[in-house]
Amino acid sequence: MHSSIMSVKSDGKKKWAAVRGRLGSSQDSDTQQEANLESADPELCIRLLQVPTVVNYSGLKRRLEGSDQTWMVQFLELSGLDLLLEALDRLSGRGCSRIADALLQLTCVSCVRAVMNSSAGIHFIIENEGYIRKLSQALDTSNTMVKKQVFELLAALSMFSTDGYRLSLDALDHYKAMKTQQYRFSVIMNELQGTDNVPYMVTLLSVINALIFGTDDLRQRDKMRKEFIGRFSTTLIRSLASHPEQGFTVVNC
Repeated sequence: MHSSIMSVKSDGKKKWAAVRGRLGSSQDSDTQQEANLESADPELCIRLLQVPTVVNYSGLKRRLEGSDQTWMVQFLELSGLDLLLEALDRLSGRGCSRIADALLQLTCVSCVRAVMNSSAGIHFIIENEGYIRKLSQALDTSNTMVKKQVFELLAALSMFSTDGYRLSLDALDHYKAMKTQQYRFSVIMNELQGTDNVPYMVTLLSVINALIFGTDDLRQRDKMRKEFIGRFSTTLIRSLASHPEQGFTVVNC
């Protein structure tokens, strides 16, 4: 019995050493684009999350995208999403003065997106409202690509279900309180006013539409529409009007 346990432990150490050898260190991330985690079990992926490199996150993203429901549930039960969101929170607080940090942040949020794209992942998140609040904190960054993905996830969540809609609004309220902003939609409107990146503007407007049309209550829709229109400044209206090819109009909000 004792020798059997020792054998299992030895095999586990060898497996981990072999994988670490294939992955390389963070210094190798420029020469290797992605870790090969095609057949990795959830436990191994959890251990890799403790080595935050672009290589590891990229490999994990592919593994998450190709996982079945059983695998995903086990990953979630092992606190995989918690680790991803904690890492994303740390990276957001670090700023993006280095390209390497910005890329690491982007690949990390891509892993969160892969979790939310699964049935098990989205239901797990909806049952644990703290996750969306944590995700919203990643908006506190200068990395536009990361913010774009977070806003896309909030928009998708708003349209997914009544609970998803409620959690998206709750997350925006949470962010407002965290940043001591006056309005819950300030983060969306501030981003719209501060960017000339058209794809990003499209995403921000899609969030507005999702928050308006994510509810079946017509009175709530009208209330939301008025709340957004009240935040539109003359400068923002001119900015949107300068991109007629995108069909930007305040009326459609």
